[in-house]
Amino acid sequence: MLMRNIFLLLLAVNIFVFMFYFYLPDESTQSESRLPTNVEKLVLLSEVDKAALTSEISGKKQLQANKSADKDRGVSACFTIGPFREESGILAFQSEIKQKIKSSSVRERVEKLHWRYWVYLADSGSKEKAVAQASELAKKGLKDYYVVARGDSKNSISLGHFKDKLLAEKRLKAIKLMGYKPKIRTIEKEYTLYWLDYVVDSKQGLNSQTLDSFELEESIHQFNRKCDK
Repeated sequence: MLMRNIFLLLLAVNIFVFMFYFYLPDESTQSESRLPTNVEKLVLLSEVDKAALTSEISGKKQLQANKSADKDRGVSACFTIGPFREESGILAFQSEIKQKIKSSSVRERVEKLHWRYWVYLADSGSKEKAVAQASELAKKGLKDYYVVARGDSKNSISLGHFKDKLLAEKRLKAIKLMGYKPKIRTIEKEYTLYWLDYVVDSKQGLNSQTLDSFELEESIHQFNRKCDK
């Protein structure tokens, strides 16, 4: 009888233990339920799909590159090219590059530039004196001269215009050796020079290859300028 009671007691204990663990909540489920809904689950590197990760990184890099390119395309840069000596020349150039630029405008400016070195004898006081002095020069074998008949230098004797300063100084010295007191002056002329201001949708202006194809004069150059607001 005693053995039977002990057997029944042990059986009851085993059933109780089994039922306790059977209805006990799962730890992994309980842990996950405690996390806030807006927090992502931590994923181990070993669980990540490497191919998908590489694709995602490449996609982000491409997106950044596209944004950078779009930003550059939206930036306008301003340049000036010149000077052109002829209006027809700059208008022809403007027409040729209109497909490569956003907009352009021609600007002109009058400048005084060096033209010649003038060797001369100053006004002697009257036309008669100037003619007499010119006759003396002729008797001494001097050629290429004339009496100035009008203007600020009226009644002076022109002894020549020279592009090269050394040649002008050589002429000056030769006249001095004849006993005269010649002078030398730099003659300037007014020129209208033309500049082309243009705008492009990039950070660079017309490249050297494009400019070379137009066979522009060596004095014509391209410069950066501040864009007008």
